[in-house]
Amino acid sequence: MRRLTASVPVRAPSGFTLAFAWSYFRQRAERSGASNLPLRLPLDAIARGLALHQPVAVEARYVEGDGTPDAIDISWAPEESAAFPTFSGSLRTSSENDGDCRLTLEGTYTAPGGIAGAAFDMVVGGRIARATIHALLEQVRAAAEADYRTRSAL
Repeated sequence: MRRLTASVPVRAPSGFTLAFAWSYFRQRAERSGASNLPLRLPLDAIARGLALHQPVAVEARYVEGDGTPDAIDISWAPEESAAFPTFSGSLRTSSENDGDCRLTLEGTYTAPGGIAGAAFDMVVGGRIARATIHALLEQVRAAAEADYRTRSAL
């Protein structure tokens, strides 16, 4: 198991961004409660511009602290292939000085494939995993900022 952390700045308030992220995952949820989300796996570490889109079943759970939303616990597993890692972690926001926030995803992932998978992970897999969670954060950030701009204009 390897630990990962990535964050992106978001031009929206912290509470709005966390609530938006929750609705983002819930809108994609099926009856099982799991969201089907195509994760973009940037493979620039292997070949520049190369990327895969891997469908994963994402489970998200709101975590409350002191009666208010504190984080979203997130886990995912690939839907079609055992050749991709599983992930478990938390999505949080923190306020920045200018009223905007920072969206952070941290957690652990398990590389598939036993010893061969661990060797691949040490060489390039770790970079792919970091790029993948960063791409997910960018996806949520872009959608949250667009929604916040729309609501602020009303």
